[in-house]
Amino acid sequence: MLTVSVILALLAAIAAVVLAFIFITPEKKREKLSGFGKLLHDIITCKFFIIEKILQALYIFATAFTVILGVILLFYVQRIPFASINHWYGGYGIALMILGPIIARVIYELAILLVSLVKNVTSINRKLKSENEDEEQEDVFAVPDLKKYKSAPKAPVQVATPVAPAAPVDAPAEPAEAPAATSNVCSNCGAVGETGIFCTKCGAKLK
Repeated sequence: MLTVSVILALLAAIAAVVLAFIFITPEKKREKLSGFGKLLHDIITCKFFIIEKILQALYIFATAFTVILGVILLFYVQRIPFASINHWYGGYGIALMILGPIIARVIYELAILLVSLVKNVTSINRKLKSENEDEEQEDVFAVPDLKKYKSAPKAPVQVATPVAPAAPVDAPAEPAEAPAATSNVCSNCGAVGETGIFCTKCGAKLK
């Protein structure tokens, strides 16, 4: 029965992993998720770290535990059988109250140094990424997107419609020169340069 339960739990865990990778972990799915779904997305993809808070809680717990236990040991006396003497644990209590918080603090600071290093590196990477958004390089370990390798459909070649040649613009015709008036000589009085029908000198009709 235990084996069957372990197998069922294993299959359920595998199914949860597959569903998470399909519906939760993809970055493009995040905006479509609800508030709880976005929280799951941020937790799974490690958008924030909770180890710092956990270390703080463990440090406070360890310090309080050692001090309280040391105080209890100050009042603890155990009778040793077959010796008729009582053994007082106050010395252990004092040592625990002094050394316990110091050891807890040293371990906590070492862990916080590592966390601070990771936080600083992450902050620097984010600043560099924000400054070079246009030059961001792709992850070489990421699964390539095959869609970007598909060739774009070629646009149909449009045949240019032949344009009829424009008719030549005729130059404006120059106005014809008026014929020069002919001058006549009056046969009666001999006046020269008469252009009318009758002579202006003598009134005779010109030929």
